[in-house]
Amino acid sequence: MIENIVERGIKVATKLGVGEVEVYAIRRIGTDIVGTTRGIERLSSGERIDVGVRVVIGKKVSVQGGMISRAEDLDSIVETAVKIARTLPEDPLWVSLPKGLGKSHVEETLDPKIVEPNTDYFIDVVQLLLKRSSEIDRRAFTSSASVHLSTVERAIGNSYGEIQREDSTEFSVFVSVKATEAGEESGYYEAYVAPTLTRFNPDEIVSKATEVAVKTLGARRVDTGDYELVFIPKVFAGVIQSLIVPAVCADSVQKGRSPLKDKIGRQVLSENLTIVDDGTYPGLMGTRSFDDEGVPTKRKVVFDRGVLNGFLYDTYTALVEGKSSTGNAFRNVPYSTPTPWISNLLVEPGSGDLSDLVKDVKKGVVVYATIGEWLSNPVSGLLNATITNGMYIESGEERFPVKGVVLSGNVYEVLKPVEVRVSGSLERFGRFSLPAIYIPRITLAGK
Repeated sequence: MIENIVERGIKVATKLGVGEVEVYAIRRIGTDIVGTTRGIERLSSGERIDVGVRVVIGKKVSVQGGMISRAEDLDSIVETAVKIARTLPEDPLWVSLPKGLGKSHVEETLDPKIVEPNTDYFIDVVQLLLKRSSEIDRRAFTSSASVHLSTVERAIGNSYGEIQREDSTEFSVFVSVKATEAGEESGYYEAYVAPTLTRFNPDEIVSKATEVAVKTLGARRVDTGDYELVFIPKVFAGVIQSLIVPAVCADSVQKGRSPLKDKIGRQVLSENLTIVDDGTYPGLMGTRSFDDEGVPTKRKVVFDRGVLNGFLYDTYTALVEGKSSTGNAFRNVPYSTPTPWISNLLVEPGSGDLSDLVKDVKKGVVVYATIGEWLSNPVSGLLNATITNGMYIESGEERFPVKGVVLSGNVYEVLKPVEVRVSGSLERFGRFSLPAIYIPRITLAGK
């Protein structure tokens, strides 16, 4: 049992005389299936257990860990963490490990079809994705398709609370489609990322990828200038994750690296934008009963009709300000230091769908994909990305495909006008449940 690992680690550290100890263990049992134009290229399965140990001696904090295969590996990790902690300088801001371990009620996080997978079914899914695009349109073919599924067991405990345990599943499918015609080439990918197969439709995924790949053949640049833009939900997610999310995390605020510092209670975004972080929202990848410190997750309204309500905290950043964690501790791996991050990010819907936003565009671009938004600057709020798949819109109608155009502007200026609108239809993927969004003005650098 994975909780036995946590219990053992706490006991070993306590015997070594540490003031506080936390042990976090994750066991994954996963399968990967990868296909290319040559067919199924790889099918692999495996299991691993990763452990992170955080020990505190006075105000000296050490985090160590790694993959383990036997109990002695855990003992060695604990001993190393204690030895290193004794050599470190004190952290004057350190207060305590979390003391409120517990769980929230969550749903749609565990799928029996993933716990006991029918491998033949998932192989068939990959094969369908590989052949279906060319059946939909002779100009298209699938260059790659993959399926990943895993069962995840998490357990965490510390000096102050009972061990918390949770089982969940993860499922992701990616398909990349290329289209060629008259020497022109275009590509597009679609994905399904969720804890369960509840909403999974492989034909829908490959059809969407094929449609955009084909319709953006022969893309060109538009003239440099100001345009209206419509972002599909996937692109909107990239903008939010690159610029808004880092700015609402308390560590960025406390380090002076957030443009939202001292702006709680102020109108920051359009009144048509209400943004929520909710680790209890059903069926998303961030849906968990407790965060990476064992603190219960919950719903928080971060922006209420564009007004900044507050920030996201883990225990460390919360105690620095004399507050409580919001249940947003996140670790890339169990043995990294926790920092604040989103659980699930939701934008409340408006009205209509994507086509309703597009039909009102007088002169602009509907953006299906970008690259480079990760090069945007969350400290200043500067948005910078290159459109790889888009359609130029004039008087509400698609005229021609667009690519190679750089969009830029301050995200808080771009998303603040009252004319900003969001669709009523939502897409759920990964950690997001988002609408499409209409932006009345942004600068495009084209030809």
